[in-house]
Amino acid sequence: GVSEAGPGGNDSLQGTKEGRGRGLRHDTMNDLALEGFERRAKEAEERLARIEKKIASKSGGGLSDEKLSEVLTVLYDVRSALGAEKVKSQNSARKQDALENQVKKLEEENSKLRYQVLHLKRNLESHLNGS
Repeated sequence: GVSEAGPGGNDSLQGTKEGRGRGLRHDTMNDLALEGFERRAKEAEERLARIEKKIASKSGGGLSDEKLSEVLTVLYDVRSALGAEKVKSQNSARKQDALENQVKKLEEENSKLRYQVLHLKRNLESHLNGS
C-alpha cells in the first residue's frame, strides 16, 4: 500500500534533526506533507479499486464497452500517475535524508574547526603576551 514505510518512507525522515533547534519545523512540515500525500494516495487507490470492481461487474451504470474502455483507461492513467508521484516522493525523501546527513557532518566539522581556531588564537595571544 501507499502508506507502507519503507526505504525513503515516512519513518526514514523522523529524528534526523533531533537536538538541533533549527530545522525541526521544516522536518515536521515535510513529514506532514508526506503523510497527507500518502493518506490521499491510499484513499484514491481504495476508490479506484471500488470503481474497478463496480465496472468489472458491469452492474454500476450499464456502461457500453466503449465507455467502459475509456473509463478503465482513465483509471489506469490515474493509477500510473499516482505510482509515479509516490516514487518521486520517496526519491525526494531519500535526497532530503542524504542532505540532512551531509549538513550534520559539515556542522560537526565546523564545530571542530571553531574549537581548533579558538585554541590556536589563545595560544597565539599567550605567546604574544609572554614575549
